[in-house]
Amino acid sequence: MLKHNKNIEKRSIDGVSRIWSTPVDQYYIRTIYRDIQPSLARMFPLHLNFVNEEHCFQKYYRHRENSEVFSLELVLNGSMYYVQNNKKYHVKAESLFLVHHGCNSEFSTGPEGHCHRLSCSFTGNNLIGLLHTTRLVEYDVIKLDNFETVKNIMRECFNELKDKNPGFRRRTSTLGYRLLLELEENLEMKNIPELLMKAVDLMEHHISQQLTIGELAKALNSSAATLNRGFQKYFNMSTMNYFISLKIETAKSLLMSTNMQIQEIALSTGYSNALYFSSEFKKRTGQSPREFRKNAV
Repeated sequence: MLKHNKNIEKRSIDGVSRIWSTPVDQYYIRTIYRDIQPSLARMFPLHLNFVNEEHCFQKYYRHRENSEVFSLELVLNGSMYYVQNNKKYHVKAESLFLVHHGCNSEFSTGPEGHCHRLSCSFTGNNLIGLLHTTRLVEYDVIKLDNFETVKNIMRECFNELKDKNPGFRRRTSTLGYRLLLELEENLEMKNIPELLMKAVDLMEHHISQQLTIGELAKALNSSAATLNRGFQKYFNMSTMNYFISLKIETAKSLLMSTNMQIQEIALSTGYSNALYFSSEFKKRTGQSPREFRKNAV
């Protein structure tokens, strides 16, 4: 836990997410822009939800439980102390921290007493798959080798959502893909074997099917043992556990961003039995699909 000023307020309660922070204007100045008609953006598999630019001062503090958003937070000047799921970081300039959906987090200004930050929040049906494929889902903080490129893309996102000129949703969707791929370039283990990348690609393209490890290995001219060793080494889980996790994350995205019936989502993720799907979903998330959808509203 971070030390914080006692003068904090519960700023909002939205779904299962609860947010506490120091009062606006007294400890921070924020400029924020949102897509005021997000339903129009759902035709895009990745879309920009909001952007903000923030100057945080001494004693700034923010606490979020069970985050309802995924956001990228780029530190331009100064620094932030950041905690996500009980892991504490000191995030300096030219680094970025990720607020992951469903996680608990805290942040406050670093020892300089000031931090200038640029943020972009994305959502969409392809987001979870992209975070897994790029392995960004495994990272809380990234030290950037390509800071200027990342900053420029995020600044483009900011200006697009600020101006909202015709076609801005399509352009920000493309910018989102570029941004995630640029961030992937900074990860410590960039050289994931081609065999595993092909396996993940097959999983993503067969998310609505019950693909066995034997079928997957045969399609890749490999063996089940080789695949399992690779997935354990690079993803810390078995091949089929990765596939099931990908199905559940896809189901989460559909529950949050569509009005599809539970039965339809079950079929879309390879479960012919909706009851079995609901049981598997609750085992992995702690909530039934209906509960998850209700809390995510």
